[in-house]
Amino acid sequence: MVHTKRAAEAFVNFIQASSETQDQYTRFESETDEEKVVYSLKLLEQLFPDRALMLCNRSHPKLHYLSANCENVLGHKDRDFQNLSIHDFFQLLHPDDLRGVQQCFEFINVAEPYDPLTHRFVLHYRFKGKNGKFLYLIDEKLAIKTENQKYVYFTMFRSAPPDEKFHYVKLDIQQLSKGKLIKVYSYNPRQLDNVMTPRQHEIVKLIVRGFSNQEIAEQLNLSINTVKNHKQLLFKRINVKSSIELASYARGISGEEETISETVEHR
Repeated sequence: MVHTKRAAEAFVNFIQASSETQDQYTRFESETDEEKVVYSLKLLEQLFPDRALMLCNRSHPKLHYLSANCENVLGHKDRDFQNLSIHDFFQLLHPDDLRGVQQCFEFINVAEPYDPLTHRFVLHYRFKGKNGKFLYLIDEKLAIKTENQKYVYFTMFRSAPPDEKFHYVKLDIQQLSKGKLIKVYSYNPRQLDNVMTPRQHEIVKLIVRGFSNQEIAEQLNLSINTVKNHKQLLFKRINVKSSIELASYARGISGEEETISETVEHR
């Protein structure tokens, strides 16, 4: 808990420091007309009834808005959630995800200034609901343009589909092309050191290369049972069920894009 509190405090300091540089909101000016901001968000609520909307407090520091369906999506009543400080919000992130989410925000800041109508940033992380259980949350950063030629910046939260597993924090960058948003890049903060021992690193590297349990044992001079035990620990820790999923996780974290299912499937 102490570690999480300190990490959350560091994150808040980072967000506050980032707010001091307002290049994004100078070039693509934030809407200050409260009536137009609320009207835009009310309209979006109707278009996306299964998502929770929150006005960005960096771009609109004097305004506050949170959609009424907050509890359905985030597991917290809208009043309770609206009363959370930035520090409180980040303390509700899974402790293992906090550093990765901060790295994602750092990545977004490097991308500024960007055209908010053609770019969207989608974060994936775990968030604690009121019942104490962590939800797999998809957090989209986007904006719309008002008739004043200014922008309403907001976050749109949604729960991941029940059959979609969470493996690690990531940031997807989407760009508008020919009228459609397409994913042009995925940023995966380096998180392997948080979940794997040096020996497990060695085992996973060999799994990615297509080695069988027996071949891994021979390569590392281990018993086959030791290899299997390490893999079972990793399956549980990373929330995967097979060598294919484990190798996919490792490749995603390291930034490698080659597919490994054909290599691993027959092992």
